[in-house]
Amino acid sequence: MKTVHPSIVLGAYTWDQDRLPRDEFQIRGQDLNQAMDANGWKAMFIYGDADEHSVLAYYTNFVPRVRWTIAMIPREGEPRLLVSMSSRDMPAMKLMTWITDVVSGWQWEAGFDPWIAGLKGDVPIGVGTIGFERMQPRLFRSVEKSIGERVRLSPAQGFEGATRSLRPRELSLLRESCAVVKAASAAMVRAWRDGANAEGAVLEGERVARSLAAQDVRTLVSLDGGRTLVPFRGEFKPAGDSLVAHFAVKVQGFWSELFVTASNGPSAFPKVEKALEALKAAVKPGVVGEDLHSKAIQALGTRAIHPVLTSSVGRRVGLSLDEGCPLRADDASPMVAGYVYSLHVGTRDDKGGAIASAMVAITAKGAEVLCESGDALAG
Repeated sequence: MKTVHPSIVLGAYTWDQDRLPRDEFQIRGQDLNQAMDANGWKAMFIYGDADEHSVLAYYTNFVPRVRWTIAMIPREGEPRLLVSMSSRDMPAMKLMTWITDVVSGWQWEAGFDPWIAGLKGDVPIGVGTIGFERMQPRLFRSVEKSIGERVRLSPAQGFEGATRSLRPRELSLLRESCAVVKAASAAMVRAWRDGANAEGAVLEGERVARSLAAQDVRTLVSLDGGRTLVPFRGEFKPAGDSLVAHFAVKVQGFWSELFVTASNGPSAFPKVEKALEALKAAVKPGVVGEDLHSKAIQALGTRAIHPVLTSSVGRRVGLSLDEGCPLRADDASPMVAGYVYSLHVGTRDDKGGAIASAMVAITAKGAEVLCESGDALAG
């Protein structure tokens, strides 16, 4: 689910070495080493910014609060993080990563050029890049000026949107993220039932998420009974008869999300709950998206899928809110044990709409529900 990115990423940002010890990043870094060996590269550069940093966070644990960061990881030697913040911020930035050499990107010639000069090999020296297609032209020109003819940059394939099964440590962190989104969504529903309007209820949910050390919070809320969902506007319109919202949080680098529909009376869209139950019962290794999409359509009857879901009944979630594999009518990719999906179903009519969702971890024989819309309603 695409939501508006906040101006400044607030929240708790540290490297929890008890949950993710250094050997975890040594295991992850084997992918980079294999790519360097296979392509003859002497190093790899990973670019990330405040908007998209899933690969950067995966290999370094670093999440840019603002602007950009480049991780420069050599095949031999010590890596460096170049962070677009002032030098006085570097002590705080070092708390977020296992990399000890963290320098300000504002001092480009002192931070980038000497490190590049230390690379050894036949000219042109090969360096693989990840995420450089999102780099702003001005920054890329600085990179080109520094490397000259001595270094040749080559895009690395297969890293962004990579299909990785979550290991036990990672699944543990995602469970924690699900616990936070459950608590925050439940707080949102309670606030609405206590008389808050839709946007006021969402703010209460975000307050709870931040208090539980969420690194990031993204929300959408309906101001027209569920027909459409919009970012926070600060209009604070009077509370209606229903609350329809999307709530997503990032905790320790991992995302979780819930769609929540609450009402003052019986549900006007009972088929939405029926469709979600059908999806939860069907997910398991080997099931393909087109089959799940068909089950949801069958459960909804004559009603179409809510347009906010872009014809999908789910997708993979992890270090990004959208790791691919959308569960659409034309999706033939099988579910794999170790993947985590967000399942979602919704519909609407001229008067309103409803959306429900669940986060599920695919296991060897089936699936485990990590959180679902009903958790927020029960809280």
